[in-house]
Amino acid sequence: MEVEFQNGPAFTVAVARLAGGEKLRAESGAMISMTTGTQIETTTQGGILKGLKRSFSGESFFMNMFTAPPSGGEILLAASLPGDMTYVDLQGETWLFHRDGFVASEEGIDLDTKWGGLKGAFGASSFFVVKCSGQGKAIVATYGALRRVDLQAGQQYTVDSGHLVAWPESLPIEVHKVGGMKSLFLSGEGFVVTLTGPGTFYMQTRSEAAFVSWLVPYLPKSSN
Repeated sequence: MEVEFQNGPAFTVAVARLAGGEKLRAESGAMISMTTGTQIETTTQGGILKGLKRSFSGESFFMNMFTAPPSGGEILLAASLPGDMTYVDLQGETWLFHRDGFVASEEGIDLDTKWGGLKGAFGASSFFVVKCSGQGKAIVATYGALRRVDLQAGQQYTVDSGHLVAWPESLPIEVHKVGGMKSLFLSGEGFVVTLTGPGTFYMQTRSEAAFVSWLVPYLPKSSN
């Protein structure tokens, strides 16, 4: 699979180009368009238990598997929120994505939903993360701009929990609160994570949870 990103950075789409018979797995609703003749199969991808685990974490119970026609084709994919996209090319290692970050992957990627404890308190306040392992490309989306951070051995970097998007499972992460209890509840920062290199991770410049907190006061109030 070859992937090209277009229309970025604010409204990026992923153009996945597949050889004949090649397969692509994608989140429900991620497909914008596709080459005529592409076959779609909707499944739980791993059985009922994996589907239930995804639904408990806030993801789709079902996923779509696309198979390119014999002559090959392309599939356009996008995330629900405006932002940028990239992909991680897995070569046997395991990466973790926050629940809104995963968009699609090649067939050789095994997907699972993992309880992350406080490490999973990313994105829209979910305590689950998407676990990707195997061989192939996994496409990730960000809310806002995408930033890649490369850490040297022993180098540390601290990120607000709502802004961490994708990171290798082998990268050490420490979760801690900002300051004391007063800061935790009044600073607007909550929990942060400190990552220790060597390794690479991706973060986003906007937070879904922060956007929801901003939006709620403007929503119509019930008269009842």
